[in-house]
Amino acid sequence: MGVLDKKQQVMFVLMLIFFLWHMGTQWTTTLLSFLQWDTDEVMTIVDLGYIQAFGSLMNAVGALVFGQIADTTGPKTMFMVSVVFTSIYYSGISIARSWYGFFFLQVLRFGYQLDSTAEMYLATVTTERERTGALMKLTVPQAAAMFFGPIIGSKLAAWTSLRVSQGACGIVMFLALMPVLAFMLPTTHSIPRLASARLRPFDFIHLIKNNKHLREGLLIRCLIVSAYVCYEMISRNFLLRSFMKTTNDSAIVLLVMAASLLVMQFVVLPILQKKTTPKSLLQTSMATLIVCYLAVSFTTSFEQFLVVTALQTGAYAVAYAESSTQITTAVETTDLGKATGLASMAQWLVHFALPIYASQLVQHWHYTYAFYTSALLSMGTLAYVTLFATNTNNRAQTLLPSMTANY
Repeated sequence: MGVLDKKQQVMFVLMLIFFLWHMGTQWTTTLLSFLQWDTDEVMTIVDLGYIQAFGSLMNAVGALVFGQIADTTGPKTMFMVSVVFTSIYYSGISIARSWYGFFFLQVLRFGYQLDSTAEMYLATVTTERERTGALMKLTVPQAAAMFFGPIIGSKLAAWTSLRVSQGACGIVMFLALMPVLAFMLPTTHSIPRLASARLRPFDFIHLIKNNKHLREGLLIRCLIVSAYVCYEMISRNFLLRSFMKTTNDSAIVLLVMAASLLVMQFVVLPILQKKTTPKSLLQTSMATLIVCYLAVSFTTSFEQFLVVTALQTGAYAVAYAESSTQITTAVETTDLGKATGLASMAQWLVHFALPIYASQLVQHWHYTYAFYTSALLSMGTLAYVTLFATNTNNRAQTLLPSMTANY
């Protein structure tokens, strides 16, 4: 029974960390568009694209560094460093009043690495068979944060101002997360074993060169995220702006996303996992994403946009979780930090390149071309998974110790 209590404690604390982290993220997401409007000079979609691209480049560099150090120090230290960087970044946004202010603040996104660190931590406490389900369980606190974060952020902004609310976000996030990380997060894996991996830059090259399954997982991750970035940037920064009138509309979008994650976790996913293989589950999610990316081009109202958002959010969560499972099952425990760092770096490099591409499409052509790009990338992903992927059903063996409860 004591072992079960320990397993439950691990998952509970990780879910609490995810809730507090995403509270700050959704709080900021609710206010960010309005803060970017409230600048000395109005920024164009291209200006926003360059800001997002530079921030993503900083994320990519940070992912490599964090992945290497995490294999030496363990994920707990990386969690704390990430919170420090991100809290300063969130509060710093509140004083940015120009393109240069937003641009240079992106340097702090070097430390925006909690999600990839959480992937590494989760990989050390779950078996391969459990991992996709465990990753999807983290969507529950994420969904709760999507509900409470926008409400708190928008209400505080209404009572005070946008900038006061955003400044408070970073402070509250730091004060809430640091005690949890310092005193509640269990050490569930062998740090001496992790410490056997040393800070050697060429370890990344060795991993990619000699691990076919890791290359496969990284390619699938890049394709999934590439399609998402084209969709998310234009839908949020262009299409949604044409429908949105107040901060309440932004909060409604986040609430719909939260509801979609909860329905997917508790209703749809249990049924699909019983009736399909992991490969079929990934194929189903990719097919749904194709439909969403095509359908969003034809939305003419806020309500239609919400329907597409609900479907896209649930399908993307499943596809992303499956890609994460494949990446973490492809390596030994001592290389988990490097593997998740590589995945995060690849993901943020996509975030670097695609915003520039998508913003140029909107500026010189038409915003629907970005959505068509997302659909084509998803079609390519579906074709690759169906015809060439070899590791998508690798969930039978147990290479890692199980430290989560039997749900």
